[in-house]
Amino acid sequence: MKKIALVLVLMGLSGCVTEAVSTREAKLVPSERILVEGHGDAELIVTRDKGWLVGGGCFTSLTLDGKHIARIGTGETLSYKVESGRHILGISDDPASGGLCGVGSGKPYKETSTIISSNETQKFRIAGDTNSGLDIRPTTN
Repeated sequence: MKKIALVLVLMGLSGCVTEAVSTREAKLVPSERILVEGHGDAELIVTRDKGWLVGGGCFTSLTLDGKHIARIGTGETLSYKVESGRHILGISDDPASGGLCGVGSGKPYKETSTIISSNETQKFRIAGDTNSGLDIRPTTN
């Protein structure tokens, strides 16, 4: 009986983290959820992990320099053109969502800074677990 309980607990915990998705495997964010078109000679690629329990039922708002640029779902990726230089990339709750998905303020709650050169591509991953919530960080994936 104890072994069955342990297996159930471990199965439950494994469902509480997200699973990385490569940019090649991820679906593209549909154009109707890209709020601001990107421009520039450098590229940021942001991919959101698969997974349900950490905000999986809601879109996450992707911000660039404090502006909402896209609504990204689980298992999706966005390729976004930017000018070279320093940028702050962030995630927030989705202010366009209703119900429990739209409860927050829409202000970025996790951000990361990057400096990107002309003709450079940088990749970022939106991942999470039930302890720390969603996060955005650089990745090589």
